[in-house]
Amino acid sequence: MTRRVVVVGAGSAGSVLAARLADRCDVIVLEAGRWPPEAAGERSGAWALGADLTRHRRWTARPGRTVGGSSVVNGGYFAPPERADLDLWHAAGGPAWAPDRVQAIVAEIGAEIGVRPSPQTHPLARAFTGAGVELGYAAGLLPLQTTITDGVPRNVADSLAHRGSIEVRDNARASRIVVEDGRAIGVEVADGDGSIELLTADDVVVCAGGFGTPRLLLASGIGPADQLRGLGIEPVHDLPGVGASFSDHPTVWVEWSPGPDLAAIAAQDAPDGAFPVALRVGADGGPGDDIELLACTRPPALEAEHDLVSPSFGMIVGLQRPHARGTIAASSSRPFAAPVISYGYLDDVRDRQALRVGVRLAAEMATSRAYEGLVDRLVDLDDETLDDDERLDAWIEERLGSAAHASGSAPMGSSSDPRAVVDGAGRVRGIQGLRIADTSILPVVPSRGPAATAMAVGAIIADQL
Repeated sequence: MTRRVVVVGAGSAGSVLAARLADRCDVIVLEAGRWPPEAAGERSGAWALGADLTRHRRWTARPGRTVGGSSVVNGGYFAPPERADLDLWHAAGGPAWAPDRVQAIVAEIGAEIGVRPSPQTHPLARAFTGAGVELGYAAGLLPLQTTITDGVPRNVADSLAHRGSIEVRDNARASRIVVEDGRAIGVEVADGDGSIELLTADDVVVCAGGFGTPRLLLASGIGPADQLRGLGIEPVHDLPGVGASFSDHPTVWVEWSPGPDLAAIAAQDAPDGAFPVALRVGADGGPGDDIELLACTRPPALEAEHDLVSPSFGMIVGLQRPHARGTIAASSSRPFAAPVISYGYLDDVRDRQALRVGVRLAAEMATSRAYEGLVDRLVDLDDETLDDDERLDAWIEERLGSAAHASGSAPMGSSSDPRAVVDGAGRVRGIQGLRIADTSILPVVPSRGPAATAMAVGAIIADQL
């Protein structure tokens, strides 16, 4: 009898995992969004999750909600992981996470979905590179790879998920993982027509993302027992690490009004992706990879409740190795209640200091000779603010965003790690037949954009199932 696997979530990780299982298992993939995305009346779907970035800054997180997940809604930035991250995963996950093996899987997936070097021909790409050289940061410049062609991101599900014995159920939300005698026996599913059914399975693999995975675990009674009891959720298994310490990349949009050479170029004219090239520097402005400045040929979506300016042109300053950690908690006993998300951004003084360095460098680049004719002036950022730490801290917090790279909300680790939720095979501790395969199992957010890593996670866990 063929093994039956229910996969919750058809995003970047879930699509890859399902494809790698298709030749040896019967696979049912549950996706809350619609397929194709146009069925929902838009090119792509996304969740809208209210969150606190800081104690004073609200935000709406928008992870992908469609078959293909965030591969449909991201900027097409495909980045192989850095050695420090590979070594951390190897230590936490064991032999299956050996650096050479992870790198090979990333390269294999990149080739299969048609990843290619991002063209460096856009005037903003050339100016960004020129400014980096002019200011002495040539060693930190990094041309990027893209999954976007003719303005359309490559949906991972198009090339990876539609093969073999895979049944994709869209508009279907997992409400609860059903556990009996210490084993997951299936998933309770709410379909679009309002009906509830139990899908039984030999194995359940949760690939619902950095926020969706802990939400489902908590709704199923898997998580911090005292917290769950306080909400009227009967604990099934006490796992304190669920939602206890996630991380993401804080971002700041440094905007400028266009000069005469740029004014005629549409902000949305980016057929090869939004991010052609990056500059990486240390937290003190020296060599390192704590901070990433991204050249942007179109503005990011600004999802804060109060955006002070209309986006036009600029660059993203991202803190790639943040010290702050956030929490994700259940809000009620209702299975689909939105979780309580607190990023904890700026709680650590080291993060504030590093973001100051990044913003000051972005301002210096935008006003360098390389940008002459492209930049008229910085928007709402003057020398008086740049020169004063306290004023700059306030300016940063008012414009703070997030890269939508939530990781570590159900981390993997050794049996001696009290916060570990899964092992290197994605097996949830204390519950047979239940695994997790998405960025929630990474101990901390990777220092590069994690799209490529999310796909690799799906492959690595599939190969061990």
